[in-house]
Amino acid sequence: MNVLITGGSGFIGTRLTASLTADGHQVSILSRKAQKSDNRLVNYLEWDGKRFPLATGIYDAVINLAGASLAKGRWTESYKKTILDSRLNATRACVEFINRTNRPPRVFISASAIGYYGGFPQEVKSEADGPGEDFLAEICKQWEAASQAANCRVVNPRIGVVLGKDGGAYPQMVTPYKFWLGGRFASGKQGFSWIHIDDIVKSIRFAIDNESVEGPINLVAPNWVDQATFSEKLAHSLGVMDLMVVPKFALKLIFGEKSVILWGGQKVLPAKLEEAGYVFAYPELEPALRMLRK
Repeated sequence: MNVLITGGSGFIGTRLTASLTADGHQVSILSRKAQKSDNRLVNYLEWDGKRFPLATGIYDAVINLAGASLAKGRWTESYKKTILDSRLNATRACVEFINRTNRPPRVFISASAIGYYGGFPQEVKSEADGPGEDFLAEICKQWEAASQAANCRVVNPRIGVVLGKDGGAYPQMVTPYKFWLGGRFASGKQGFSWIHIDDIVKSIRFAIDNESVEGPINLVAPNWVDQATFSEKLAHSLGVMDLMVVPKFALKLIFGEKSVILWGGQKVLPAKLEEAGYVFAYPELEPALRMLRK
């Protein structure tokens, strides 16, 4: 299988590339910087995030993970535009390539996020539920809509909080606990829908191989917790206590609008993945946290 990945140099893309090449698949990565790989199955192609290079080949799957970081800096109006434009430009470039190639891929997997459901919904959400109304929801709506014009099967993984010891949110979360400064944010009642990095990789590969998987799919473990419970279990896994409580007003003062990532949250179920027969490697939080400590 020949796979193309945008955003392939990031945390998810790197792990996905390693998994695919370990099974003998060829991976081409669109990157902002020209690079060379020691792996003969990996080929880097330089691009600007808007237009595919002319030398692009024929692929069985195109996976779009590109987009400016939500965690970088404050959400000024300028940076909010960068967040949205980076996602739309990359997605539209993928769609343009897919629709002009002589042999379209079998599947276009274009990332989204559980922010689709809004910053702080009270109800448990599945793929059957509609979007929220805040900035994150609007990003996800436009991001997913842009992908639908592709002339092939389209899958939109709505990704939750990714837990992995060498990237994602986990290393940043762990640091305060090491100094006994960890704890819950705001009320702690907000949903914390998480997923282990191994399940991210497995579920994306599952979506590539299973033609019944189409449209939005929630990439979250089947057992979400609230943020206070996550804090408690994370502290326990580290052998410390979660002593701190950071109030919502303080988060807003420090981080501005971006603070919704911390005081907000979603309670999300992976209904479509489970219906399709996907079996999670880490359905429960405590084993996932223990594995991250090894």
